[in-house]
Amino acid sequence: MSNIKRGLLIWVEVNQSALSHNIKVFRKLVGPKVLLAPSVKANAYGHDLIKTSKIVLKSGADWLCVNALFEARQLRTAGIKSPIYIMGYVLKKDLPEAVKLKCRLVVYNHETIKALADAARRLRKKAFIHIKVETGNNRQGVKMDELEDFVRFAKRFPQIVIEGIATHFANIEDTTDSSYAHYQLKNFMAAFDGLKKIGVKIPIRHCANSAATILFPETHFDLVRPGIAVYGLWPSEEVKKVAQKKHRLISLEPVLSWKTRIAQIKEIPKGAFVGYGCTYKTSRRTRIAILPVGYYDGYDRGLSNKAHVLIHGKRAEVRGRVCMNIIMVDVTNIPQARVEDTTVLLGKDGREEITAEQMADWAGTINYEITTRIREGIQRIIVA
Repeated sequence: MSNIKRGLLIWVEVNQSALSHNIKVFRKLVGPKVLLAPSVKANAYGHDLIKTSKIVLKSGADWLCVNALFEARQLRTAGIKSPIYIMGYVLKKDLPEAVKLKCRLVVYNHETIKALADAARRLRKKAFIHIKVETGNNRQGVKMDELEDFVRFAKRFPQIVIEGIATHFANIEDTTDSSYAHYQLKNFMAAFDGLKKIGVKIPIRHCANSAATILFPETHFDLVRPGIAVYGLWPSEEVKKVAQKKHRLISLEPVLSWKTRIAQIKEIPKGAFVGYGCTYKTSRRTRIAILPVGYYDGYDRGLSNKAHVLIHGKRAEVRGRVCMNIIMVDVTNIPQARVEDTTVLLGKDGREEITAEQMADWAGTINYEITTRIREGIQRIIVA
């Protein structure tokens, strides 16, 4: 273990070779002509925005997708020059900065178009937009019957370049039934075919997230936006089942491990209560290890009395409620456990592994939330 790891109390390890492997898997899936634009929003799904972005670009990605302007700002400040697509809303007052940073913007409001054109004119630059079409998700987007008028409005401004047209699937991950996804895909294709009929050709069409990129080659078009799978996690078990059935089961390698250290070990008698609310009572003389991590750090309170951690390659069960900064685990069957020993919260230790999916199941959520909620202030370390 390196000196920097010895000096940390809680840390996340990001496996560079696993991340690079996953990017190459997606490049092989879509081929050389489709733009590969991994989503690095939400601190790269908890993996570290800057460090992860540099690795994915070095490994063959073309663009980066973020949710917010502050993420794009951080990327540019870090020296990243690749195209950046902002998928979330940008305030009108912040549009000049977005233009200066050479960001691509998703748009669906007339107000944004006008403010963006004004900003671009003052800066004497072009503003590149991607029009979001509402095909059935009913989140952000231009309704199908309003699309032609919206495009005509955008084309009134010479500073605006309509570079892309996009949509997002509503029901492609949580089901083995692809009928709604194909309904949305049909709507999306009708949208740009309708624009083509009125003489509007948009160069970049995109709609594919991780699941669509893996399962449906017909959704690749000109650009794909894989997210969770870039980090080696399947969007859902349903996606994995469909991929296996369609002979598109790819090899993904989980990228993230989350670790801490034992802060104290104590023995408590049979019949003793552990933690707030006295929710756990020992049934034997028990050896308890105190770990300095809690729900403030992203270790979900729903893991109370359910989760395991790994110490010396063995499972230790969480006892009592997860606290703001502390959890307690049972190390009675791990006699070699000592103060400051490394503890794996998420990841592998020997033959054992705590997966994001297993943690999500314990907490009643999804793997996305497990990794993205790991506190950003916790140091991320790149490992080979």
